[in-house]
Amino acid sequence: MDAFYAAGLVGPTGHVYGVDFTTEQLDKARRLAEAAGATHVEFLQERIESLPLPDASVDCVISNGVINLCPDKEAVFREAARVLRPGGRLAIADIVSEQQLTDAIVCNADLWASCIGGAAQLELYLQAIESAGFTIEQHRVNAYEFISDQARNASASYGVKSISLLATLPTNQSA
Repeated sequence: MDAFYAAGLVGPTGHVYGVDFTTEQLDKARRLAEAAGATHVEFLQERIESLPLPDASVDCVISNGVINLCPDKEAVFREAARVLRPGGRLAIADIVSEQQLTDAIVCNADLWASCIGGAAQLELYLQAIESAGFTIEQHRVNAYEFISDQARNASASYGVKSISLLATLPTNQSA
């Protein structure tokens, strides 16, 4: 849905790429784009730590609850910096934690599916973004409640929460 919202913002002269690694999600997104006549939205099959786009080719990278599912978050942020033009924006909504998660949580498939198992500690998450060359402009905690008891318990014990974040790539930085 984020790709379609972005398509409305960039208008018919802009271009939006949606990236997913699952065939099923891509097939669905492509059907929706065709039905909506969204010819300026293109869906690509790849992982977010290896985007199939040229260096410095996009103005904004958006991620809504996906980075926490990727084990190598540093690679995701480096890749976002690579594809962004100088001055480009990184807009994220994601799940993070206040404390380091235990191996029992990180290795729990149900908690990964609940977007908790892959949550990075907030301080390390912010450091990874800055290490990739971004300047964090703002971040805030979102109102969010987990559904399962197991997810709510992990959230209460480790301070797992949803955040939104905006970062920019400096205009004097090259990829």
